[in-house]
Amino acid sequence: MKLLVLLLGLSTFINAQKSALLKDAVKFPLGASVNPRLMTENEAYRNIAKNELTGMTAENHMKMMLIHPAADRFDFVKGDEIVAFAAATGKRMHGHTLVWHNQVPQWMKDFQGDQKAWEELLKNHIQTVVSHYKGKVAGWDVVNESFLDDGSLRPSLWADHVPDYIAKSFQWAHEADPSAILFYNDYGQDGKPKKMQAILDLVAELKRRRIPLHGLGLQMHINVDSKKNELDEVLTKSVQTGLKIHLSELDIAVNPKNNPDYVYEEKAAKAQSELFNYIFKSYAEIPRKQQYGITFWNISDKDSWLRGYFKRPKEYPLLFDENYSKKPAYTELTKSLNNLN
Repeated sequence: MKLLVLLLGLSTFINAQKSALLKDAVKFPLGASVNPRLMTENEAYRNIAKNELTGMTAENHMKMMLIHPAADRFDFVKGDEIVAFAAATGKRMHGHTLVWHNQVPQWMKDFQGDQKAWEELLKNHIQTVVSHYKGKVAGWDVVNESFLDDGSLRPSLWADHVPDYIAKSFQWAHEADPSAILFYNDYGQDGKPKKMQAILDLVAELKRRRIPLHGLGLQMHINVDSKKNELDEVLTKSVQTGLKIHLSELDIAVNPKNNPDYVYEEKAAKAQSELFNYIFKSYAEIPRKQQYGITFWNISDKDSWLRGYFKRPKEYPLLFDENYSKKPAYTELTKSLNNLN
């Protein structure tokens, strides 16, 4: 009898320990974008990546500028480091991003050639990168942010020089790795119905043409003032496509106007926590076969692109604070999701 009680107690302890981790409270992959320098130099950062995640995305090191710095040279070193870490720690690797209007290397901007030459340039880039990671990267953001808020096609090198570049990019990626799950990825659809409709029209057109598109990436760079009904509409319409859905770059800003005197206080932290809960619970309700996962855009407030790229030092958009400690929102979210299971 004493042995049985001991075993039951041990089982309860183990389950409690497991349920304390957010990744164990969800039934879908939980990822974050990561920086390879921080993975190497920062033990706290590396430990969170190792212990708290089931998926990983390269924040920058698979983008054109870094992975294809010269016409005759690809640089896979940093991307390979992330992929190796993911493989060694049993995490799914997601590729980001093959085709984007931003972070394009200068040599591509300076390139001169006819339509065929431009198509060969883009095809070579896509297929070289995808082939290099074939069997190691589960899915790709093939095309990123191709529409403006009014639903029109965003001006870019690719729109200018490669007619029908979106469809062609998906076809080329599929040829390089037929097993990879291919996504169209974009941001800011909430409250922008024309942009959302343009994406839905793209999905319908690619389906009609039997172009291999398998999923939609909803970036979810939102803030505490984002409207739940607008977020609901984006998720609902995206799910109705039947494609896999990836909340691909989640963060929730608390100081969107970049007030230099901002203080991160309980009211904002609570609103942020409630919105994290709402997003996770809404995602958990979509059909399981469409749940590709949720990915945070980096790991801690300290390393957020909002502080770096946008120069917003008084921003606190993630679940780990500047000291790599779990914020109350992490604990509340984990408890809330455990109660659903």
